[in-house]
Amino acid sequence: MSKVASIARLRDGGTTWALGALAGDDTALERLGGALMQRWTPGDRLVVLGNMLGAAGNTPRTIDLMLLLRRRLLARPGAEVEDFVFLRGAQEEIWHKVLQLQFALSPLDVLDWMLARGLAAVIEAYGYSIAEGRIACRNGPLAIARWTTGLRERQTHQPGHGDLLNALSRAALSADGRVVFAANGVDPGRPLGEQADAFWWNAQTDTQLDEALGKATDGGWPDIVRVVRGSGPSRNAARDEGRILTVTRETPAAVAIDADGAVIDRVEP
Repeated sequence: MSKVASIARLRDGGTTWALGALAGDDTALERLGGALMQRWTPGDRLVVLGNMLGAAGNTPRTIDLMLLLRRRLLARPGAEVEDFVFLRGAQEEIWHKVLQLQFALSPLDVLDWMLARGLAAVIEAYGYSIAEGRIACRNGPLAIARWTTGLRERQTHQPGHGDLLNALSRAALSADGRVVFAANGVDPGRPLGEQADAFWWNAQTDTQLDEALGKATDGGWPDIVRVVRGSGPSRNAARDEGRILTVTRETPAAVAIDADGAVIDRVEP
């Protein structure tokens, strides 16, 4: 998989399917993938809204199923490579950071913070030792580097996993630029091109984020009709109306949206 742009731009036409946060739920993806295969029509696109990794199931199998789904949909008439966009979520960012743990100022504190936020299940699913990682953190950068090298090798043993996780876009835009796709949300106080990590770290509810967007006067936000995000905070009361659409609520889901970001179909496992 080739290197992708920071913010992907979708081509015009067709329906956009947005797949919400899976958190490693391979069983949910298997069912959602089957539903997408039945509903897919020529010209459709798929945006995977980050947080594919996580503690809800078997992460390596989730990535395998994601790659398989992409291959099967690419074989459909009219499909193009650019019709499939994978976004970085908080879980993918955590995975990226653990592979660079030897550069952290307080590596054990950083590791424990990440382990408590879903990383433990991912490491265990790849068959690697968390205890050895914590020991390495007490023995210095060289020991940590040996541990992270081993973790990276475990990922390498899974064909396509590294390629996918190293080719994630930060966000995506509809062809006309009026619909934004992100893992967890946006910061209306910054222009779209200066979001930094706001795309995957966001604690605002749909209502709060909608109100913030309504107050934004620059950075291109007045032209945005909808922000489609993979997941929101646990206290979020998700809704289908308004400028914010949270796809995954209690369970992973996929939604089909039109050019204006309106939901025309919803699939749950």
